[in-house]
This record gives sequence, structure tokens and C-alpha cells, in this order.
Amino acid sequence: MKLILYSLDDLAGSNIARIITNRYNFASKGDYYYGSPIYRKENVMLFGTHSSVRDLENIPYVPEACIVASRHKSDSGRPTLTCHPTGNFGKAELGGRDGRLQLTDALHLRQALMYLRQAKDKYSLAYDVSLEVTHHGPTELPFPLIYVEVGGTRVEWSDENACNAVAEVVYTLASQQVEKKPPAIGFGGPHYAPNFNQVAEHYALGHIMPKHAVENLTKTMVQEMILKTYPRPDVAAIDWKGLRGADRELLKGILNELGVNWIKTGELK
Repeated sequence: MKLILYSLDDLAGSNIARIITNRYNFASKGDYYYGSPIYRKENVMLFGTHSSVRDLENIPYVPEACIVASRHKSDSGRPTLTCHPTGNFGKAELGGRDGRLQLTDALHLRQALMYLRQAKDKYSLAYDVSLEVTHHGPTELPFPLIYVEVGGTRVEWSDENACNAVAEVVYTLASQQVEKKPPAIGFGGPHYAPNFNQVAEHYALGHIMPKHAVENLTKTMVQEMILKTYPRPDVAAIDWKGLRGADRELLKGILNELGVNWIKTGELK
């Protein structure tokens, strides 16, 4: 079973969930989760909560994978379709625990990016499509989770065409098998990870630590990235120009100590 999760207080997430429920004939059989009806179709379950989805840590199900349909909020307000894993390399300011990462599924994350690219063209959307680095909670759910989002302002959250596109992506992710690629973790670069978007053609990326989080780079944190990426990766992709020289040397030492192979993102363009 796979789970589609959303917040009833999230405009984009609620719009996406409504479209999925109606378009794909999900049905509720009278089961509720904290007052919200649980919808099912074959091996896919869908429900929302009035609580913050980021802080849900007591979901009474252990799905194969969880896809959170969500809004994406950005300072630039640029229309964007995104997907990302969750977790906190440092202080937990938006849910979860300090220095902890949520288990994520690298194959589903990569497939989400590929589907979003296809949906942009199919629905003729003037949106960017991007993988984002690991950020915000949750961190403690006992199953793999990714976010798939539409944003970055209320205009985009209400865009029926964009929400239709993301609804198709989310449902397809939840109802079909995903393509297999070698799993990897990533280091360096900015939040929207342009070089890792290209790496996704060759590897299924799980957790990505951006340049601004490298102050938290330790052997323990790299181990956390490995343990919380499924399938377990034995390769690290490094945005070489997206890290300072001293940080590259520290990272290489840690990866070598852990027996993790590494490759420069520029070698995969």
C-alpha cells in the first residue's frame, strides 16, 4: 500500500487531493483519521489532517511509501513544481527533530521529478520544475516519504491546471511501479539544486545537503543521510563548484572512511 497525504489547511494540497479523489474514483467506506475521511482505491490510500503534515508522527499505517501533496512557498513567488525529501541538518525550525532526517525513497523522488517534467509539457505550464534539497520536517515517520509541490504563491496554489498536473503525478507515483536507477546522496550547491536535477538522469538521489548546510557536515550526519535513503546508496554526487575547497576535503575524507564512492556532478552532464 502507498499513502497520499495532505493537510486540510493547505490550499494546494487540498486542491490536489480533491482532484485525485474525483478523477480517479477514490471512495470512502466510513473510516476516519482524526475526523478526516480515509479514501481508498485498490492499493492506494488518501487522507488529510487539520494538523500540520510536517509534524505527523503517529499515523496508524506503515505504507510502502508516502507522497505528500503540498504547496510550495517561495520568496521569489516564481511558479514552480518541486519535489524533495525532508529532514533537518541543523536546528529543526519547521517540524521534526534537530539533526535528524526522515526516511526517503530515492526511486520515488527521482520518478516524481521525471513525471513533473512530463506534466509541465502535457499541461503547457509556464512553471519551473526542480528537485529541492532536504529541508523541514517530519523526521520520525516509520516509512519513506517525499513531498510533491506546486507553488510558489496563493495564485499557483489555486491554479487548477497546475494542480491537475500535480494530481496526475502524485496518483501515478502512488499507483504504479517506479523506474530503478542506482541510489545516491548529494552534497553542495543551492536550494533548488540545478546540478542535481541533471544527476537525476543517471542516479536516484535521496538526501541532498546544500552548501548552506555544510556547517553540519560530520561523519554522523553522512551516516544519517545514507541510513535514511532507500534503497541504501553507496555513491555520493558532489556539486564540486558548489562547495568550498576545505569542505570538499572534509567530505572526501568522510566518504573515504565510510567506503562511499563519489563522483562530481559535472561528470554526469
